[in-house]
Amino acid sequence: DALPMSTTVICSDKTGTLTQNRMTVAHLWFDNQIHSADTSEDQACQSFDQTSGTWASLCKITMLCNRAEFKPGQDNVPVMKRILVGDASETALLKFSEVITQDVMGIRSKTEKWLKFLLTPPINSSCPYMTRVIPMISAF
Repeated sequence: DALPMSTTVICSDKTGTLTQNRMTVAHLWFDNQIHSADTSEDQACQSFDQTSGTWASLCKITMLCNRAEFKPGQDNVPVMKRILVGDASETALLKFSEVITQDVMGIRSKTEKWLKFLLTPPINSSCPYMTRVIPMISAF
């Protein structure tokens, strides 16, 4: 098809994010550094410092500020092959967190009583991102 003459840039996606609704965590930014994530099938060899307090906070955020969920009955399926419900960004973050912690859903269940009462304003044009206020608790 013909494109209008005003078209100056065409963006395409060859990774499957748009066509297959899949995304993978490849880089993280914390402690004022960009860290590479293991993007292999099992993501078992993370090379960044997981003892950093900043990493611990970031990991909590990826687990709790996330609406994606694993479909039930997949406990014996490798994490990266599990089917999830949620958008591509949140499912990528959930899989990444599950590979690292091995217990995202358990951690979420420990904080469930707190999550029910937290401020989570709806996403709209004036607030196009997720906002969630979570009290500092020692459930992690």
